[in-house]
Amino acid sequence: MTSFTLHFILSNLFISLSILIILGTKYLFRNYLSAQTGYRLWAVLFVLMALPFFPIRLSEITPVFSHAVDSETALLAAPAASTMVQAIRDTSPEWMNDFTVSVNSTTGKYIGIVCFILWLTGIFFMLLFQLRARKKLYFLKKTAVPAGEPKIKKLFSQCCRELGIKKEPAFYISPLLKTPVMTGIIKPGVYLPAHLASDTSDISLHALRHMLLHELIHYKQKDALTGALMNFFHLLYWPNPLLWFAVNEIENDREIACDAKVLKNLGEENALDYGHTLVDLAEKISADFLPFTSGISGNMRQMTRRIRRIAAYSHPSRAAGIKSTAIGLAAALLLFGLSPSLSACALWALPASAPAAVKGTSDIADRAEVFGENPKITSRNLSSSFGDAEGTFVLYDTAADSWQIYNPEMALTRMSPDSTYKIYAALFALDAGCITPENSGMDWNGETWDFEAWNRGQDLRSAMANSVNWYFQALETNMGKASVQHYVDTLNYGNKDLSGAFPSCWLESSLKIAPAEQVRLLNDTFTAPGQNASFSASDIAAVKDALYLYDIPGGAFYGKTGTGNIDGQNIRGWFVGFAETADNTFFFAACIEDSDETTGSQAAENQATGSRAAEITQNILADLGILR
Repeated sequence: MTSFTLHFILSNLFISLSILIILGTKYLFRNYLSAQTGYRLWAVLFVLMALPFFPIRLSEITPVFSHAVDSETALLAAPAASTMVQAIRDTSPEWMNDFTVSVNSTTGKYIGIVCFILWLTGIFFMLLFQLRARKKLYFLKKTAVPAGEPKIKKLFSQCCRELGIKKEPAFYISPLLKTPVMTGIIKPGVYLPAHLASDTSDISLHALRHMLLHELIHYKQKDALTGALMNFFHLLYWPNPLLWFAVNEIENDREIACDAKVLKNLGEENALDYGHTLVDLAEKISADFLPFTSGISGNMRQMTRRIRRIAAYSHPSRAAGIKSTAIGLAAALLLFGLSPSLSACALWALPASAPAAVKGTSDIADRAEVFGENPKITSRNLSSSFGDAEGTFVLYDTAADSWQIYNPEMALTRMSPDSTYKIYAALFALDAGCITPENSGMDWNGETWDFEAWNRGQDLRSAMANSVNWYFQALETNMGKASVQHYVDTLNYGNKDLSGAFPSCWLESSLKIAPAEQVRLLNDTFTAPGQNASFSASDIAAVKDALYLYDIPGGAFYGKTGTGNIDGQNIRGWFVGFAETADNTFFFAACIEDSDETTGSQAAENQATGSRAAEITQNILADLGILR
């Protein structure tokens, strides 16, 4: 619910920006934009308002992967690999513990629910208002009768021929109307007030021709559909005050565009007569409010604007038409160019990569820049390894200087690192002198935790193996936020944002990093220890020893899990590390996510955990022949 509310707010901000761009374009180029182009620009707004309600996703492969040296390759799970990994786990079942604590987001959810209910309440009252108008329209249609006066019918048919309308709409007379209107999408009809139909004098028929041309142009332009869309989106975006203003502007522009079409048909010399028709309507009658109709009349402000445009009307030249179209297209391209920020994640199920207070929001805009020019990248299809979970896997081969990646979009999306951050928290503390490789012990303060392994004194090795939060939080508290910020900035760790609750900003909070960034940092840190400018060889060796999991032929396997948990539900699982062989080193990062909407048996399975990410990773590496 919070996800929906936040994205709806962001969508409204974007829609507001779009409205301002359209209004600004219309004002700045008012001397060059034709009435038709100004009206058509609003069609772009309708498309933009629809985008958040469609589950449109970005392409699975982003442009950076266009340099891949290999085509996408399906990697099938090998039974022997799973057997080998299981054998390792069975031999030493305690080789890695994946403990985590839950982050509370109850307040955010309640706020989201309240906002969602308010939004629905507003829609309910807007619907009542529209239903009232529908009822009025229903009675209008029930009391209307087909036009029978021969002169009126002949004039109507003549107007249809003038406008090139082959299929005439239905033509009715109604005693309930004061001005002519056109309504209906499936069965459109033009409705004429009875008092206008009763006067068949030449003067009245002359004015009536203007009115009928106006309504038939509404019919020809499908303005009933525009009106229906306008009312629908007004219903959805009712909290947006700029949209209320835009609705009035759309109505004004619709009538002005229709007037321009009428004048184009009548000729510039008849503009004065047409303007007199509008003035007579304004003097004699008031407009009826029917939101599902299009009519020649309007309020006094609208009529004033229209009469001024009519008075200044001149037949547009071909060059002016081209210029107007070019300006309209430029504005439309600008708006559509900004639209991916609106449509990428829509308002439905979103990745769980978000701060605790706003769980469910997606940082699609927070993308990582990892690869240089012409990287060697192979896109892998590992969907069978991940099963139902959404996930990504990144592998870097140091000897070949090449990458293998599954789900590249997610691989470049930053998210909370959870306990994988402890690798760098340890390096920061060692470099700052809070602990040393020889003396990294810390006494337990007596606070009872749910995990027995946390309820005792720790050193770096045990704290890393048991993922002891309090140990690393104490290290960072001792260093201070300013010092940690310096290390994060120097290392260029993810988004470098420590604005969350320090020293826990890596637990589903402000600090975020992309899986591909994890791999890059691991390579920069653990390749040729001692050559890295950030940390000493002895400090790196101490952390490497804490990350050790088990031996493999010719080398060893190192890794750290991380699990994100919000309100008691696991929503993300990490496993990052590296495998050293006799002649190569492979750095990897795996991340899996479960939606915050998961319930029932799915939630009970705790699918998105560091342990599961570790199991998936080992199976993949075994299939690739790296783990043997």
